[in-house]
Amino acid sequence: MAKEPKPSEDSIGYTLLENQDTDSNKIIHETSNLVNVENSEEIEEESDPEHKLTSTCETFWNICNTIQGLPILAIPYAVKNGGFLALMVMFIIAVTSNYTAQIIVRCLYDKGICADKSKRKRIRNSFVEIGQAFNSRFGGSLVLVTEILQLLFLSAVYPRMVGRMLANSFPNVVSIPCWLWTMIGGIAFVPNIFLQNLSQVAWTSIITVVSAKVIFVVVFTYSVSQYQRWELASLGNFDIHTFPAALGVLVASYLSQPFVPIIEGSMRNKKKFNLVMNLAYSSMTLLNVVIGFVAFISFQPNTAEVITNNLPEGSFRRVINIMAALLAFTSYTLPMFTIFDIVQTQSQLPFLRENFGAKVCCPDVLVFRTILVSCSVLMAAVIPRFAYLLALVGSIAGISMEFIFPPLFHSKLYFNELHWWELLVNILIISIGTFFMLTGVFFSGKSLFLLN
Repeated sequence: MAKEPKPSEDSIGYTLLENQDTDSNKIIHETSNLVNVENSEEIEEESDPEHKLTSTCETFWNICNTIQGLPILAIPYAVKNGGFLALMVMFIIAVTSNYTAQIIVRCLYDKGICADKSKRKRIRNSFVEIGQAFNSRFGGSLVLVTEILQLLFLSAVYPRMVGRMLANSFPNVVSIPCWLWTMIGGIAFVPNIFLQNLSQVAWTSIITVVSAKVIFVVVFTYSVSQYQRWELASLGNFDIHTFPAALGVLVASYLSQPFVPIIEGSMRNKKKFNLVMNLAYSSMTLLNVVIGFVAFISFQPNTAEVITNNLPEGSFRRVINIMAALLAFTSYTLPMFTIFDIVQTQSQLPFLRENFGAKVCCPDVLVFRTILVSCSVLMAAVIPRFAYLLALVGSIAGISMEFIFPPLFHSKLYFNELHWWELLVNILIISIGTFFMLTGVFFSGKSLFLLN
């Protein structure tokens, strides 16, 4: 048998080099494809939700909506029951609420936020998850129940006020009681079941703030025209039995804590969140103080629960009340959307299917949302002494959300990174909140159960 010729070293080297080049080309080609796939996936992931993100301007409107809303029409009534003290308390609540809303957002991020804010990593998505991090056994459930309870009562305020405004706009229709007006007006709240994202809510927030500004200008102008009735001495009035209800209005007016995780999470430029918060709170608080002061001293001692009802009867009041009703409809959107988001994504209720709420137009989602909207309207229509019950709930749930939970969670989660003065501020806020809660529960409970 003839031997095969022994390959030379040159041919062996050439063959190895050729195989190496071929393998390298394959690796480069496969790596290139992998990189292209990963890049396309990243681009797709980043570009898909872009239309759902909100601009800085839209974020400003959404935050203003959490403050401005319909409660601005009830602030003069709060001043009626608290006088100068109500104005001072409103300022304290505004400053405190702004601070606690910002530290709630801080609690959404890892502990490295203090060292380098440009490399923050969001490790939580909601107030409930912050509560869960605070206490894994009951923290999340406690926050969940508190949020839903407060937001549901807050949502019920708007159809209730619509019912009152409709009844006062058409006083000649005596056959329709106020609760029925509330039910009739409540029909207009049903379209909220179709809300899909916060960008849609931003448009209603713009309508809310613009409507509030128009009403503010009208009420302010008319109040100034009544300057001859102004009596600064009337600001010394204070009713210990009705002030807790006024305190409930003030707390509800600045309740942004349940909303800020969603609002901040939907921003394109999250670095500007604190700046937007400061601007929104400053501008809205200034307007609230002005309207509360001027409107009260103009209409006292008969300042109505909804200030537009103090305007002269006739077509003028009807037009303003219709605009106030529009303000109520648009103000309702943000708290109800937040309830939808909390229940659908955070509650983990056993009777809800997996991915419940992923598509809004599914029949079961629409039915569930309709039930929530109907509950808020029915609460506004049929619950007796609703204002005192709202004050009682606000004294517990609202103050917990604004004054107690945020500094408590912040202090525990970031204890090793906080300065001594930050811990002191947190302790002070918890102390103020506890005082407000105890006095509010006592007097609102007394007014609800003991007074006729």
